[in-house]
Amino acid sequence: MATITYTVTVASGTNQYGTGNKWYINGSVSPDLNLIEGNTYIFDTSDSTNATHVFAFSTSANNSPAAPYTTGVTTNGVIGNAGSNTTIVVATNAPTLYYYCTVHAGMGGAAYTLAAGSISTTANFEASFTIDEVIEDAYERCGVQGITGYQLKAARRSLNILFQEWENRGLHYWEIGNTNIDLVEGQAEYIFYRDTSDGASTTTVAPASVYGLSDIMEASFRQNYGTTNQSDSPMTKVDRSTYSAFSNKLSKGTPSQYWVQRFIDKTTVSIYPTPDATAAANYMYINFVKRITDAGNYDNVGDVPNRFVPCMVSGLAYYLSQKWALERVQQLKLLYEDELSRALAEDGSPTSAFITPKTYYPTAS
Repeated sequence: MATITYTVTVASGTNQYGTGNKWYINGSVSPDLNLIEGNTYIFDTSDSTNATHVFAFSTSANNSPAAPYTTGVTTNGVIGNAGSNTTIVVATNAPTLYYYCTVHAGMGGAAYTLAAGSISTTANFEASFTIDEVIEDAYERCGVQGITGYQLKAARRSLNILFQEWENRGLHYWEIGNTNIDLVEGQAEYIFYRDTSDGASTTTVAPASVYGLSDIMEASFRQNYGTTNQSDSPMTKVDRSTYSAFSNKLSKGTPSQYWVQRFIDKTTVSIYPTPDATAAANYMYINFVKRITDAGNYDNVGDVPNRFVPCMVSGLAYYLSQKWALERVQQLKLLYEDELSRALAEDGSPTSAFITPKTYYPTAS
């Protein structure tokens, strides 16, 4: 097994946590590291800029929440003085690690642990690529190396815009939810807010507290919920003009139609007729489409299934090329559209189909 030495210094810079004092590894600001199982890595912290800082490892990004990792880790000497270092012998099956400063937040980066030339025989799968990996791969496709803190921020912004563009493309099956709306006698409008900070969404059951609802696919008036006599009666979705034409929008009865209106911070569902006393004892069952969650922190994973990872990277590369690699825009756009079409085709719910050729008997009378 090999022994590798990294030189650690501290200087002002920008990484995924912002601008300020950062760890520099071999002169690069907070780079992601690849640590091979069984290898010994010596992080030389003798440079005087390291004084007042403490180099350590964690299993949580930026050690938040606190999760120090000490397996195979030893510290020698006084940091910032000759001979000081932090050494790690990477254990077998070590988790993904993050180097950080125990005194100051936001100084470090990731240290991915890799198997030493072996292939795992167990069924272990990452939830998805982390946002910083997606950004890094997208920039590489644009031919951009050594990205700056601003470019990281710009890429995350572009990724969020890409997710919103996907919503305009149509249906995404992994974002479909369902719930039962608790009907209230005489109430026509039911509101679902974008976020808890925007307001309290309409009361629902199984599950409760729905936020980020984008649209409703199907709805039914559900009676005798949770019993062996449960029954659903389909409700019809109408447009604005049809709903506006109803003469008495507060008339009571058994709800049979609904209209969906989408605002910036909320989505409203107006039903007609409004529930009478009998109907209010039941529910409106809906299948709804949720918004795709924003990228968030760089160590998050995208709110997409694994089959959409290729087109997510391609789409981000296409978006970034419009800023940083104009000569590659058309090429990356074609690649993005191709990979997105394959992902959308795979994302459906195919059913069995049987094709029977039609038989003609031209001489039959």
